[in-house]
Amino acid sequence: MKKTLIFMVLLICTIVANAATYRVKYDVNNQRKSSFIVKVESNRLTIGSSAYNLRRMGTITNSGLTFNSYAYGSGENGMFCVSTTSITVEKDLFTKLTGYIVIIDNKAYLAEKIN
Repeated sequence: MKKTLIFMVLLICTIVANAATYRVKYDVNNQRKSSFIVKVESNRLTIGSSAYNLRRMGTITNSGLTFNSYAYGSGENGMFCVSTTSITVEKDLFTKLTGYIVIIDNKAYLAEKIN
C-alpha cells in the first residue's frame, strides 16, 4: 500500500513539474510587443486558444543557450522550442527585456514564465 501511494505521489509531481505556462510579451522578429499565452504540458501544447498534440524531441544547445525542443500537431508538424534559462536583452540604451526565448515555427518571442 505504501509503495503504491508513493508511486502515485511521484507520478503526480512529475506531471505537475512538466507543465509550464508562458506569457509572450515581445515578438523578436518584428521587434514589437505581443501578447498571448503558451501552455506546455506533457503531451499537449496550447498557443492562445488553439491546442495541439505535443511530442518531446530533446534538447538543443546554441550560443550557450539550451532549448527544450518539441514537435506539435498531427498532420504537418510544427516546431516549438523554449529556452531552459531566462536571458536579458538590451533593446536600446534605455530598454532591457528579460525572459525566456520561445520559438514557434521559426518565429522567436520573449516570454515570462507565469508558473
